[in-house]
Amino acid sequence: MKWNATLLFFFSLWIGYLSMKLGVYHFKLLKTRLDLIENELAIRSDFGLTLIQCATSCTEDLRCVSLSYNRTTKSCRHFDVIYDSDEYGNNDYWIVTNGSTRWVPRSCSEVASCSGNTTDGEYWIYPTATNGRRTKIYCHNLDSVPVHYVTLKNTNRFIGHSPTNWVVQQQECRSDFKAPLTSVDFVKIQINIEDMKINGTDYTFTSHSGSPLQYGHTTDCNGGASKNPCPRFGNATIDTGGTGLIFDPTSVFGITLGYSAAIKDFSRSSDGTRIFFRCAGWCGNCGPTSGPLQLKHTNEFISAASGMAVICSLR
Repeated sequence: MKWNATLLFFFSLWIGYLSMKLGVYHFKLLKTRLDLIENELAIRSDFGLTLIQCATSCTEDLRCVSLSYNRTTKSCRHFDVIYDSDEYGNNDYWIVTNGSTRWVPRSCSEVASCSGNTTDGEYWIYPTATNGRRTKIYCHNLDSVPVHYVTLKNTNRFIGHSPTNWVVQQQECRSDFKAPLTSVDFVKIQINIEDMKINGTDYTFTSHSGSPLQYGHTTDCNGGASKNPCPRFGNATIDTGGTGLIFDPTSVFGITLGYSAAIKDFSRSSDGTRIFFRCAGWCGNCGPTSGPLQLKHTNEFISAASGMAVICSLR
C-alpha cells in the first residue's frame, strides 16, 4: 500500500511536469500482462533513467502512442499501437490520451486524412463502437470513399438449395439434386465502423455461383422439416477465427421465411468463432433472426505485425 501511494504521488508530479514542459500531452496508466506486449515490435527501445525521461522521449516521437517501462532494468520501449489492457495484468503500460494533438484513427477515413496513405490494406483502427479497442480492418477505396472490411482467415461458405434443384417437380426428399447449387464464399465481410454491424449483401470480396446468398443465410427446398430421412442441402459456415472478433453471442438464428421449415444441426464453438447450421423446409430460408449480425471483440491475441499502424497528429 505504501509503495502504491508513493507511486501515485510521483505520478501526479510527473503529469504536472509534462503538462508544464509540453503543454498538450497526457498519459494514462493501464495494467496489462507482460506477454501481451510484443517488445520486439517496439519502434524505439533504449535505457531510460526515469519514467519521466521515457515518457518525454515518447512525446518527441510522432509515431509513439504507448510505452512500457521496466523500473528494474530501466528499459524503455515505445510503440505505435495500443495493446489492450487485461484485468489480470501485472505490468505497467502507458498510453497517450490527449486526443486534440495526437490520436489513433477511429476509421479508414481518418487513416487517409491523417497519413495521406491511399493504399488499400490491413490497418489498425480504434473504433468508437469497440470502446477504442484495437481492431484490424481492411481499408478499401482509400483513395476515394473508404469502405471497411474484416478479412476472414477461413472462407465462410453459404450454400442454398432451391426449386431449380428439384430432380422431380413437387417431390420431396429426393436423395439426389439437380446441379448446380447456389453458393457464395466470403473472404472479407463489409462492416459499418460506427456500430460494427455487417453488410451481408456486399459481394466485393466473394466468389459465387447463381444468385448470391446473403452472409449468414441459407435456403433449402428439399422437403419439410418434419420429414426424416430427408437430405438437407442448404447449409451455412461462419468462421471468424484469427480475426480477434466474433459475432455477438446473443445473436439468434432461426427461420426467416418458409413453410414447414426449421434449422437443423446448429452448432456454435465454445469460443464463439465458428457457427454451422443446415436449413430445412419446403421451402425454408434460415439465418439470423435477432437483427443484423454485429461483431464483438474476443480475448484472442492478434499480433500488431499483421496490420499497419497510423498515428494522427496536428504536429
